[in-house]
Amino acid sequence: MKNVLESNEESGLLILTIVVSGHFFISQRRAVLEGFSLIDAHKWLKIVRRADCLLFGSKLKNECRMFRIQFDGDSKEQALEHCYNCVQKLADYVTVQVTEDQVIDVPLAQSSKSFPEGRKSVTELAQSVLKSSTSELPLAYQHSVWSADELGPFIRLCLLDQNFPAFVEEVEKELKKLTEG
Repeated sequence: MKNVLESNEESGLLILTIVVSGHFFISQRRAVLEGFSLIDAHKWLKIVRRADCLLFGSKLKNECRMFRIQFDGDSKEQALEHCYNCVQKLADYVTVQVTEDQVIDVPLAQSSKSFPEGRKSVTELAQSVLKSSTSELPLAYQHSVWSADELGPFIRLCLLDQNFPAFVEEVEKELKKLTEG
């Protein structure tokens, strides 16, 4: 089944909303046409970007769904910018793949470096983690999925585990190995 929904004055504008809580909605007038949580979406959702389009593919249990969003603007450049801004927001929750025929440099927050789609090598990620500099990490790595209310008790629980300090030390050793080669 193929439905095409247009965003125009007559039928109503399609509005894509990504809420800070991690919820994704597409609405038209007062109707929600699509809606789901982006929390843990990497387990069931795949998003691919090509030019000014995003292709969403989901698989839950035995049900597969796909839909495409094409962004619009006063010019092709503006449509690409709208798509890019959406990818920036989605990257907080899930990886967005970019087709190989398109290379776009995404500046990282407070960094003079640019990396394609904000990606870094494992070595560069390990160096950023060791420096404790989240501003150098891609957006998908900059935000914790843990709320402050959940993180405190979790850290307390970890500290009560007699093996935790040794585990942290081993993680740090492995990160250092990764940065060396």
